[in-house]
Amino acid sequence: MRRRIDKQLGPSSISKSGYDPAKESKETLVTPLKPYDEKAESEQVNALYSFLENRYAKKYPLSDRLLKPLSNPEYYDKLMKEFEEAPKRSVFGRWINSWKGFVRWS
Repeated sequence: MRRRIDKQLGPSSISKSGYDPAKESKETLVTPLKPYDEKAESEQVNALYSFLENRYAKKYPLSDRLLKPLSNPEYYDKLMKEFEEAPKRSVFGRWINSWKGFVRWS
């Protein structure tokens, strides 16, 4: 295990016999930064822009039959309404809403 850590982070000031805090300096506590990977960064930016531009919804449009299934046609409309209301809800409103799920008025 020590060899793998030394290989990744470089040799440490900890001897094989044990830990010696007197020999420890700030330089041994700092881990080296990973080199900048331009390819990975550009892939992440491309993915972000593809979501912002709604590329996938345009390329693979969903039919009305899929968005409004016969078993529960209002499901996705209610889900979107819940997502829009959730950030505006107060703590008391969240508490009341959670209790509505537990109690069934039949």
